[in-house]
Parts: sequence; structure tokens; C-alpha cells
Amino acid sequence: MTESAPPPADAFARRYGEILLGRAAPLFEQAALAARQAGLRATVHTSGAPPELCLELKASDQGYASHYHISADIGGGQVRHQLYFAADGTTRTLEAGLDSINNMVLDTQLVTLFHDGFALDLPVINQRHPAGFW
Repeated sequence: MTESAPPPADAFARRYGEILLGRAAPLFEQAALAARQAGLRATVHTSGAPPELCLELKASDQGYASHYHISADIGGGQVRHQLYFAADGTTRTLEAGLDSINNMVLDTQLVTLFHDGFALDLPVINQRHPAGFW
């Protein structure tokens, strides 16, 4: 009996989940630890199927959390990277392919969240990139 290949959307969803949890989740956990060390409240959580990943950061004087949220448009074969800044209520969205879940895009988005949202550097990312990179 011949096994047929899964439909493209199913294959994308499976691969997206593997990459998201294998590559992005550890970086989100590192960033959350750095945020806590800088005095922010930080949580990382996943939800849904296919999974969505979210890093929420909140200063003690803020009512709402800023976040970096990654989700997928399975039908369109796209990944959505969304930054929300609680201080001014703005959102920045990057829609790209599955290959956008890579260290450069993730690091750039995390640096932006920390810098623009809290005026903080992210030491763990600075260690991964040479001086003058940013």
C-alpha cells in the first residue's frame, strides 16, 4: 500500500509547529529570563493548534503587557510576527514565509521589543552578535 503525502496545508502546519517550538520558544524563554533580571514581569506561553507563541513583558507601572506574538496563516502559508507596544498602543506586523522563524528575524524582533518598548538592551542577543551589528 502506498502512503500519500499530507495535503500542503497539513505539512506546513506540522513544520511550522516544529520550527516554532524548536527554534523560537527557547529564544523567547531566554528573553523572558533577561526581562525578569531587568525588573520586568515576563511570561511565555503557547496556545492553539497550530501553536501560537507569545512573550509578554510588563513593567510594574503598566496596566497592559507589551508582547511579541508569532502565529501562522495555514491556508496562506505565512507566518505572522507581531509586536505590540502597550505604552503607545501601536502594533508592528511582519508577514513572511516559514523561513522567517530564524535567529536573525527573531533576534531583531526581540531587540525591537526591548528597545522600543522598554528602552532596554537584551544582553543575551548582544552576546550572539558582534559589536556594531545593530
